[in-house]
Amino acid sequence: MHTHPCSVPGPTPLEPFTSQLTAQVLLYSTRTTMTSEPAYIAISAAKKKALVDAIPSDWRVEIPANVDNLTKFAETCGVLTDKEVEITSNYDAVGLLEQVHKGVYSSLEVTIAFCKRAALAHQAINCCSELFFERAYEVAKKQDEYFVKTGKPVGPLHGLPISIKDSYNLKGIDSTIGMPAYANKPEPASSAIVDVMESLGAIMYVKTNVPQSMMVLDTENNLIGPTRNAYSKYITAAGSSGGAGAIVAFRGSLIGMATDIGGSIRVPAYCNGSFGIKPSSGRLPYHNIKGYWPDGEDVTGVLCVDGPVTTSARDLELIVRSIAKAEPWLVDPSCARLPWVDPEPLDRGLRIGVIRGVKTYEPITSIYSSFIDKVSAAGHELIDMELLHGDELADLATAFFKADGGEFLQKICAMSGEPLTDAVADGGLYPCEPIDLIQFWALSHKRSNMQHEWLQYWLDTATKTKDGKPVDVILLPAQPQLPRPKEPLTSNTVILAWNTLDYPAAIFSVETIDSNKKDYKFEFPSPVTPAEHRLEALFPEDRAKAYQGFPVGLQLVGRKQDEAGLLQAVKILEALAEK
Repeated sequence: MHTHPCSVPGPTPLEPFTSQLTAQVLLYSTRTTMTSEPAYIAISAAKKKALVDAIPSDWRVEIPANVDNLTKFAETCGVLTDKEVEITSNYDAVGLLEQVHKGVYSSLEVTIAFCKRAALAHQAINCCSELFFERAYEVAKKQDEYFVKTGKPVGPLHGLPISIKDSYNLKGIDSTIGMPAYANKPEPASSAIVDVMESLGAIMYVKTNVPQSMMVLDTENNLIGPTRNAYSKYITAAGSSGGAGAIVAFRGSLIGMATDIGGSIRVPAYCNGSFGIKPSSGRLPYHNIKGYWPDGEDVTGVLCVDGPVTTSARDLELIVRSIAKAEPWLVDPSCARLPWVDPEPLDRGLRIGVIRGVKTYEPITSIYSSFIDKVSAAGHELIDMELLHGDELADLATAFFKADGGEFLQKICAMSGEPLTDAVADGGLYPCEPIDLIQFWALSHKRSNMQHEWLQYWLDTATKTKDGKPVDVILLPAQPQLPRPKEPLTSNTVILAWNTLDYPAAIFSVETIDSNKKDYKFEFPSPVTPAEHRLEALFPEDRAKAYQGFPVGLQLVGRKQDEAGLLQAVKILEALAEK
């Protein structure tokens, strides 16, 4: 495996921050001086051992080397009881909560079941960065005591274990974000969204793995290592919320909370055969979520947002609605005072903008075309649209991502002596030239103009619909091709455009590949870059085999901060896909 060492720039305003980490890293540095090993190697070994030690011995298993699809492994390995298999396999989150709130299952029963399945998930696909089961048990016990005493749940998420991406801070737990230099530094306070979810009854029990820098579409780092896709080792778990997507596909979690600044919820949801939503900024609280950029960069430029990866469309709505109804603007001033309003049931078909001009590859081309025909036959109105300024919107997002020139990432890498991972080195973002404030303002001005142009473009669809009103949502592919063994940052326009525009966008499954019932072609873009050529060697000889049983998703986009309307449409189309 080739790696690229991080360079160490001269003194900068970041020095006071990085010096805080020096004492932690020095301990490991002195241990490795004799062997000339960089500090990150010992840090990584210690973190991996801590994860293993957190798994009870009777939950430890051997992972079969000859089984590629591990989505059902937890149900057959013998660790889960029949009841725990039932709890973790037979429900989505909405259905499970109905049972818990009726007293069919206790919070503790559910929590133990998902702690077990998450432990199995980590052993099978390396998806977790932190395990804190005892903390979860204590919360669950208190909930059960409250339920016995009052006959009521503590809130709408009472008894629901929720996995959180490593960047979500939880008081007393590390937020390493895949960087060895951040290990062994427990966070002093939880993220605002974690506090809100816990107040609603959610139970935190694991944190999920992320890639180094959290700015690439493959989850690998020098601390925990790479995360594997539960469906196949030949399919990437994606990133940066690859751990969240993978654990949901394994059903070690029904809700994996994640973040998205350039596809980090939607691409992992797509690559792991799950559902996901990137809300607009200001809908869910983002305060005190950790990033690798300098302080303040997360509230400028293209804004990162938080949201869930789930097993169903109604679970997306459950989480976004529950948090929005908790008045998050009272804990995070960046949240809009935007009360959640449940949409009225539709007495008409949806007005759907359809983007057909995106270059796609089989079987995405056929699946997309077939679903469009299905939507039309169901009575929904289809309006042809284009991905207006798509490449420019994607390029603009990338320009914002490069603002600091990768300097902060280099600093943190240097603290532990870790190299850039292949995914980061091949990603094309770093190293790069930083931009100054005038250039940053120019990018912001351009984005504002494009947002205005898109606003008018959407409104103008009213001239094409039967009732003279704009389209409700826009349908387009989630990616041009099926997920590959690795996902280089070479064609991400269908994803990045909506980050720049700040529109909510969701991934939902429409067809499960079954080569026994239907003939599929499997096409992929011709390799151009060195990274793409290396990618070719990672495919199995029989490419079709890896995708047997894989759920393929599409993307649905709503108007800014209309998550309620978008999720209503997602549920309608999900039901149509299941027919």
